[in-house]
Amino acid sequence: MPQFSRVMGCTPEDLLRWLPNALGDLYPHASLIIDGDVLLKAQSPQLEMIGIIRPTRKIALLHIPVLDLSLHFAKNWTSIECEKALKQFDLYTRRGGG
Repeated sequence: MPQFSRVMGCTPEDLLRWLPNALGDLYPHASLIIDGDVLLKAQSPQLEMIGIIRPTRKIALLHIPVLDLSLHFAKNWTSIECEKALKQFDLYTRRGGG
């Protein structure tokens, strides 16, 4: 099962709100578990995401939530399919200021 990890600067609620656009057609086939709580469940998941909430990072007066996220794709996924899904996920979830 291809596995990837990301350190996200978001809350579980933020991630849930972003997932439909971040995953596109994969969204109905995805499951999400954060700290043991099932937040999204697919019948036969093609993508299982498991997250752990970490302590907030503090920079001066700025507080940034931290979520360690592991993404596990189904065994039948090729590396090219995984990379394509991760590219869309990363482009949508990586936020920047400016």
